[in-house]
Formats: sequence, C-alpha cells, structure tokens
Amino acid sequence: MSKVVVRAAAVAGAAATLVAAIGLPWAWYGDMAVHLTEFPGWAWYVSAAVLLNVFTGWAILAPGRRGWLPLVAGGLGAVTIVAAVVVMANYADVFLGPVVPAVRPVLGPGGPVAVLAVLASLTAVVGARFSRSR
Repeated sequence: MSKVVVRAAAVAGAAATLVAAIGLPWAWYGDMAVHLTEFPGWAWYVSAAVLLNVFTGWAILAPGRRGWLPLVAGGLGAVTIVAAVVVMANYADVFLGPVVPAVRPVLGPGGPVAVLAVLASLTAVVGARFSRSR
C-alpha cells in the first residue's frame, strides 16, 4: 500500500471519528436529534477513539520500527468498536423511563460512521506496516 493511501485512510478515519462524535446524531427521537454526549458511557467511546487515532498516527510516522504498535492499535480498535456498539445499543435507554413515549427512538448515523472510522484507521495501521515505500 502506498504512503498516500495510508495517510488518506488515516485522515479519513480521524475525520470520520470527529464527525461522528461531534456532528452526527446517534439517535433520532421524532424530529429531535440526540448527539453522542447525551448517551451514558459516551466518554469511554471518545477516550478509546482518541487513543486509537494517536496510535494510528504513531504507526504511520514510524512504520516497521515498532512491531507492537499494530497490536496495540488493533486492540484499541476492538475496544473502540465495542464502545461504539454499546453506546448505539443503549439509544433507547436515553428516552425510555417510566413513561412509554408515543414516538419510538431510531438509531442515527453517528454510530455506524464511528465504526467505519475505526475500520479506516485500522486499515491505515495495517497499510503502514506493510507499506511498499518506507
């Protein structure tokens, strides 16, 4: 994989993480958009995503020199995906309490974009590890 593709995947992963965390709603409740910070456990996802992007950048800047970086990035990628899925799975808990609402909450695009961002970052890490031009 060329350096340009690796860097583009890393930038796409970081940008998609930022858009998913700040810009996109993670659930819809009628016409109301519910963003990430309104969910329980959102800080776990954000922490894992930030660490994943830091290690992705580190793996791109030092390809092949540190063999443990792809393993750590892979572990952080798995933790980030699990955190995003847990937050996505609890979207109904934000709304549902003792009162049953007339409008059903629906999953928004933030969670799936967050998972795709992790996959882009992990693609950049693997591509940096096996890059043709070092």
